[in-house]
Amino acid sequence: MENFGLGQLKNYEYLDHTADIMFHTWGKDLKEALEQMVLIMNNYMVELDSVELDESATEQTISVKGHDMDSLLFALLDEFLFVFSTEFIIFKQVEIISFDRENFTIEAIGKGVELDKSKHTTGTEIKAITYSCMKIEENPDKSDIHVIVDI
Repeated sequence: MENFGLGQLKNYEYLDHTADIMFHTWGKDLKEALEQMVLIMNNYMVELDSVELDESATEQTISVKGHDMDSLLFALLDEFLFVFSTEFIIFKQVEIISFDRENFTIEAIGKGVELDKSKHTTGTEIKAITYSCMKIEENPDKSDIHVIVDI
């Protein structure tokens, strides 16, 4: 099987948590940390280094709204998980093109391909996003996000 690298995914770690898994991502700002969080979730379900963005790649625009930052993060991950679960699209690139902190909205473009078990190495199914231990930390030079998902 060819290794196509992790693409855009670079700032993450998996942390053990009882019966679930915690994702930790970071970036130079919150936008980058959020993009990384979507990608780490996809990488947990399908190893992104087995995914090649070729001519079959598709782009989808994802628009979400929350009532605070935690609910916005939840909505973003939940919508990408929904697309994976219903359309079997595994996203290897994510760009947040609009991020409104006052109205708690995000518009993102995901680029990915349809899951093909003959080409892609599958990981662990994610059943749901949770609010448990969810944490968003912003500092002038780095933002960190922690999210636990139900597996």
